[in-house]
Amino acid sequence: MGKKLGSDYRLFVRAADGTAFNQPAGQGNLTINRSKNFSSSATKDAEGVDTQTPGLRTISIKQDIVPDLPDASGYTRLETLDKSNAAEVIQVRKKPFAASDVIFECSMYTALDNSDYEQGNSVKASLTFQPAAQPTVDTLA
Repeated sequence: MGKKLGSDYRLFVRAADGTAFNQPAGQGNLTINRSKNFSSSATKDAEGVDTQTPGLRTISIKQDIVPDLPDASGYTRLETLDKSNAAEVIQVRKKPFAASDVIFECSMYTALDNSDYEQGNSVKASLTFQPAAQPTVDTLA
């Protein structure tokens, strides 16, 4: 059995007209962060170990990108979503990246976190996506 490769997973963003999903050019590292919150089930009369019950999960996606412009349906679309604070459907697809290869899909908010303008290097940007709704596809776990 072979190893999973990071390059086999790519981010896609739904087009403004809602008819297609586009892959922003220049994608680098893709990181999916998950955590689960726990709530204490202890009362004032409990002693010893604080037992806890599982609560809500949090999910965020971070995408590093070296914008390859012009890319109106990819990076420029993400810039527009960041400025408008509008939620849009984001997908993660596994190679070969066809519509049937979606392993995560969720309406998410886009945040253009950082841009690096180092002399002599390509411009780099970091994007973070936070859910606006429950994922409709989530087979990443």
